[in-house]
Amino acid sequence: MSTASAYEVDLGGLTVPSALVLGGGLVLAHLPADVGVPCPLRTLTGVPCPFCGVTTSIRQAFLGRFHAAVAAAPLGLVVMAGALATLLRLTPSELRIPRWAIVAGLGAEWVFELFRFHLL
Repeated sequence: MSTASAYEVDLGGLTVPSALVLGGGLVLAHLPADVGVPCPLRTLTGVPCPFCGVTTSIRQAFLGRFHAAVAAAPLGLVVMAGALATLLRLTPSELRIPRWAIVAGLGAEWVFELFRFHLL
């Protein structure tokens, strides 16, 4: 399988996870302290993974702090937009995403996180 082929996502199965992401973000935004899941890679090695900061990003977005959300992890806003589009059924039932786009997006997010943590 090459990276040029597309990855098919059945969005019908993502309704509950989408609701959990948005509901969880809404709850996190109203908690008094910064609560999150520690990244195992960063905890063990000091190197952030491409998903570091996504929880913080979603929390900040629900607080209306979009600049802080982007500063934490732009991927968080992409996840929120995808979850909202899935819940509102603004997307087709199946989505074909080119593999190169997924690899490039996660690679760009990881480079962003490495700069954010001053490792690059």
